[in-house]
Amino acid sequence: MQTPQPNKPAAIATPPASKRPLWPKLLTAIVLLGVGALAVSLLPRSYSQDISLIGKGDNIVVLFHDPFLVSSQENMDTVNAVRDEYEGRVKFIVADKNVEQGKKFTKLYGVDSTALVFFAPGGEKIHISYTRQNKESLRKNINKVFNF
Repeated sequence: MQTPQPNKPAAIATPPASKRPLWPKLLTAIVLLGVGALAVSLLPRSYSQDISLIGKGDNIVVLFHDPFLVSSQENMDTVNAVRDEYEGRVKFIVADKNVEQGKKFTKLYGVDSTALVFFAPGGEKIHISYTRQNKESLRKNINKVFNF
């Protein structure tokens, strides 16, 4: 009589390691980097908040900004849309009414609501626009005020 053999565990068959091609991962990484670079390039460039630039030889437009007002944000969007057209001829500055530079701007120039304030190269305040601007009206104002 034969003695029964204890049950031996069956060898677990592992599939042979297959080498996956590297190109799908590489392609995914390249696409993600490209999309990231495009997204960053589409972000608006930051604005200077240095009001000491007024009167230093450049045409300046100051957006007196209240981040809690829709009209102020709309004016900022409009300025973003046209400011590249005036590169080298006009500097755009933001004076946020809730930060120290904005409060200083209010004291110096008497502007305390959302506005676009135009300054000549010598620092003279030459025009203030309190109305919401669209691209055409802003272009017209800039061209008229600075004689472009």
